[in-house]
Amino acid sequence: MRIRRISRSTISKAVVALLIALVFVELGIWQLHRAQDVNKAGKITVSKDVAKLEDISSAGANLPPSAANRMVEMSGRYVKAFSAPNQLVVRGNGTTPATLEVRLLKISGDRGILVVRGIENTKFQTLTEDVKVVGRIYPRQTSDKSQPSGNSLTRLDPGLVTGVTKLSLYDGYVIAQLESTTYGLGIRANRIPAPIQISKVAGYYWQHITYVFIWWLLALLVLSAPFYNRLRDKMGA
Repeated sequence: MRIRRISRSTISKAVVALLIALVFVELGIWQLHRAQDVNKAGKITVSKDVAKLEDISSAGANLPPSAANRMVEMSGRYVKAFSAPNQLVVRGNGTTPATLEVRLLKISGDRGILVVRGIENTKFQTLTEDVKVVGRIYPRQTSDKSQPSGNSLTRLDPGLVTGVTKLSLYDGYVIAQLESTTYGLGIRANRIPAPIQISKVAGYYWQHITYVFIWWLLALLVLSAPFYNRLRDKMGA
């Protein structure tokens, strides 16, 4: 029985084809994961329970993904006040720009967090006593909304106030929904809505699924190319 030897050239081509096909398969898997991320981003669920701030996050560390959008409560005293111009506020079915009143809340253990009290009022509200705050916590903003000016914040980011305080700051910021004194008396402010923020993942679900099929089809074409060439040669003979 005659055994047909496979040439080194054929083996090399087969190995190269296999490696290229594996790369295409991995790219397809990556696109599949992106499609799953897009799908999950549109179905975000957040606990409705109000948690203590220190139970879901730590000062001086990044805000955990699981903590974003949670309703939190904390108590302390406001030590600094800032303005945040050109911030988008939810109004009905759209958003409008507004200047927000932002204060730095000092809590026990020399820690602090930025609190958005609402739309800034021309009459400054003096708050010297301890307050209890309940609101929704968000990740820090990464892009500026306004130009630097005086005592204003270009974005809601605790990194911008590290130079004016020695407190260990929590990452992110809180939009206050309720404020009260230690005696339980409510504190009024021009509150703004605190909707759940849905993380945006680049691309669309079916767009990523299309790329999955394209990459895997290319992998099949690469693997089938040697057999196609042999079949063509036989038919030509």
